[in-house]
Amino acid sequence: MVCPSCGNHYEYGNNCPHCKVDTVLYAGVERLSNVLYNKGLACAKLSNLSAALEHLNKSVSINKSNTQARNLLGLIQYETGYVGDALKNWVISCGLKKEENPASTYIETFQKNSRTLERFNDSISLYNQALQDMWQNSEDMAGIKLKQALELNPKFIDALNLLTLCWIKKNDMNKAKDTIKRVLAIDINNSTALNYYNHIDPNAPSGVAALRTNNRKAFAATPVDKPIMPTYNKVNLHERGNKNFHLAGILSFVVGAICTVGVMYILVFPALDRVRANQIEEAHTQLTLASHAHDSLMEEKEQEISTLLERIDTYSATVQNLEDQYSNLERTFQILNAFELFRDNRLREAVDALGAIEVDDLAPDIVERANEIRVVAYPQLGQQYYNEGVSMYNAWNFETAKVLFERAYRYFSQTGNTDMHGEVLYYLAWTFSQDIDIDRAIQYFERFLEEFPGHRRTVHARNRLSVIN
Repeated sequence: MVCPSCGNHYEYGNNCPHCKVDTVLYAGVERLSNVLYNKGLACAKLSNLSAALEHLNKSVSINKSNTQARNLLGLIQYETGYVGDALKNWVISCGLKKEENPASTYIETFQKNSRTLERFNDSISLYNQALQDMWQNSEDMAGIKLKQALELNPKFIDALNLLTLCWIKKNDMNKAKDTIKRVLAIDINNSTALNYYNHIDPNAPSGVAALRTNNRKAFAATPVDKPIMPTYNKVNLHERGNKNFHLAGILSFVVGAICTVGVMYILVFPALDRVRANQIEEAHTQLTLASHAHDSLMEEKEQEISTLLERIDTYSATVQNLEDQYSNLERTFQILNAFELFRDNRLREAVDALGAIEVDDLAPDIVERANEIRVVAYPQLGQQYYNEGVSMYNAWNFETAKVLFERAYRYFSQTGNTDMHGEVLYYLAWTFSQDIDIDRAIQYFERFLEEFPGHRRTVHARNRLSVIN
């Protein structure tokens, strides 16, 4: 079987032994995320972007690694004017899957055309200013800024809905209906636009249905008239020769031109200067408002990022807690299994099942059972392996004796029987000295003399060491 989380192979069970993930639950989560992605894709094909956003947000929240859902979510957010959210999802998608990911193409397109991103940013700033104007009951200023925002980003749904509200407050229902049609041409099931339409004409539910059905036809582009070119009449040389100017006419023209320039200096130019000064002041005011809106937006985004990081820390702590609980349950199960073997007097199987399991953070009764196995089984197994090792040593079967003495040494080293511990180490050194591994024999003899200087076999060990060294 292949783990859907880490990709490693394993033989059986519902839990991956490598990453400890419940593979059945993980596969179910992936299937559910894909089902929601398919629903979002179907809604997007029908221009039902509100429902598509809802399905895709659920899909991504269930499976954060679903790059297809993230890419489609970013495309729909871009389509509805939420360019920042779209870029965020595409960047996360590229982080999850670097190769053959269309999100990298989307991001590269923005990087090549930085002015596009600036236009979207400017449209958001104008929208925020218009929103403040609406709170201050300044619908005229809000309408101007919303029109400017829509020139920069024609599919900015929030700006279109706010412009609809602006027309409603100004009691211009025809323009409000036109703006609603523009929204439904992008998102056929936009609840805000439909609510505005019901407010305008509450007694025509069939009109709402027709509007939702034929929204794209209602918004077909109107044909643009060809520009009217000026006409020129040809004049032949004979006619041109008959056209002459008199000196009085020339003087009148010069005097009229001088008077015109004088009037412009006296009246027109000062007025133009005042208009230019007003325009500069208005531009400065708009720049100040845009700067405040940008600071407010940055502060809001930083707060959102901080909230997301806190959620990630919380989820990480929860996952770590669950992993610790799972590890405790797994160790508890192994100890209980080893204790069952121990009660059936299957000591070797019980010790092998117990292994080197750590008993930290386990229940006291479980720790007591593990200690009972080690206290009772280790000395008995050590004695059995020792006896068998001595028999094999006396039979000159040194290879088998070495394995048996090593097992006996492992068990006696974890008990308080120092005499048998030294005895096994002594025989183990003698076994290695029988032309098996002289270097290891010297190490074992030196360890025996260092750890058990008062042992009854110390003299024999020192003599043997002097022979082989």
